[in-house]
Amino acid sequence: MNELPLLTILMATYNGDKYLIAQLESILSQTYQNWELIIRDDNSTDTTQKIITEYLSRDKRVQQLQFGDLHGTACRNFSQLFDWANQQNKQYILFADQDDIWLPNKVEESFRAIRAEEMIMGNNTPLAKYSKFKFIDEYGNDINKHLKLPPKLNIQVLLTENYAWGCTMILNNAAVKLIKNIPPESVNHDYYIALVVSSFGKISLINQDLVLYRQHERNVSGNADKMSFKKRYERYFKETKVMIKPLKENYALVKSFYNNYKERLSALNKRMVFSFLDSYKISFLSLILTMLKFKIFKIGVGKNLVYLYTLFLYRKQVVDAIYNSSEHEDTLR
Repeated sequence: MNELPLLTILMATYNGDKYLIAQLESILSQTYQNWELIIRDDNSTDTTQKIITEYLSRDKRVQQLQFGDLHGTACRNFSQLFDWANQQNKQYILFADQDDIWLPNKVEESFRAIRAEEMIMGNNTPLAKYSKFKFIDEYGNDINKHLKLPPKLNIQVLLTENYAWGCTMILNNAAVKLIKNIPPESVNHDYYIALVVSSFGKISLINQDLVLYRQHERNVSGNADKMSFKKRYERYFKETKVMIKPLKENYALVKSFYNNYKERLSALNKRMVFSFLDSYKISFLSLILTMLKFKIFKIGVGKNLVYLYTLFLYRKQVVDAIYNSSEHEDTLR
């Protein structure tokens, strides 16, 4: 009988003592037990380290990593964890936020799904799976909000928005080796992963809820309250300047992806990503024509209308912010 493979769970922590115990307990309670949990703490000033130390002594599968010198954001923390996993040639990796709760079958169903995909497409194909999830509030109560997630992600959709949440992901070794490193300037590690895997392999949905995604005032991303129609209306039509930051981050991430992979992209994908980034710089009309030509759209009519509206208002400011920043050289070519 074949032994079940060791799955590597990467957890980035920072001042997470309020919810960390519940998350750690949910991981220890998984139906699939052959895992290792690798925690990297980003210099917490609360009792997070004390909690980690306690669990290190409780379960040998829980380990703390001292690796790399990047600090300051969740993406940098996960980037260092990912670099380590790549160097260690880990076969399957999952990402754990410090404040969620994993349902008991999360690891088992994630592995089952990606292994089934490997049986069809082969172990050498870069693969990632992402699942649905439920929102809960800071006290663990259900929030009656649901996100419609696409069954599969392609680069046309991902150029404007990511739908694969890191806390729901599992990657195989081929995907890890392809990505190698998550640039810290990517802002969102899951978005960068989704772009890379969709371009060279396959990233698809596990059609069941496997994570309880906690909402509180310190969420790094994905606040459910901001997804309501009222909140979207306020952002897009009353406080539109708040959209400059996510637009800038989106462009910078796609630009980083293109510069890292342009020599390996298919001719069509290379032309599409270049045209998107280049036309973005030229004019609103040029960008719209490019999006129509390559069918670059968000999912949902309303989302697309709002996206086009914000581009019309702030495209130039986004470009100026990117190309006038010392952090981003004009390497698009």
